[in-house]
Amino acid sequence: MNTNINNKGGFVAKFYLIGKISKDLMERMQKDPSADRYESTKKVTEAAGAKMISYEWVRGRFDVISCVEGEFEAVVGLKIAFKNSGLMEDLMIHEVIDYNKAFGNAAKAANSVVKPGK
Repeated sequence: MNTNINNKGGFVAKFYLIGKISKDLMERMQKDPSADRYESTKKVTEAAGAKMISYEWVRGRFDVISCVEGEFEAVVGLKIAFKNSGLMEDLMIHEVIDYNKAFGNAAKAANSVVKPGK
């Protein structure tokens, strides 16, 4: 996992944002297919306080996937800004986790689980 502490003492993590563009953005992109969505998305990402690692348009149920690093609150701010702009219909945030640590914690916690009637 790529988590560390920034110079303000906040936790920096890696997130994937998976989104479905709005009808409005689809129409705008059709009118101007050469528009540089990478640079405009990077600008908004940085304004929210995060760092854009990658930005891809994809085929399937969703339209875009972006990888960013930053504090959770910065990434939520990014989501709010895009949703309120009307450019995104849906935008999900997925934080990268250390699954070994998560399952290790689950194994420790499992010893404390008491089932009713036992």
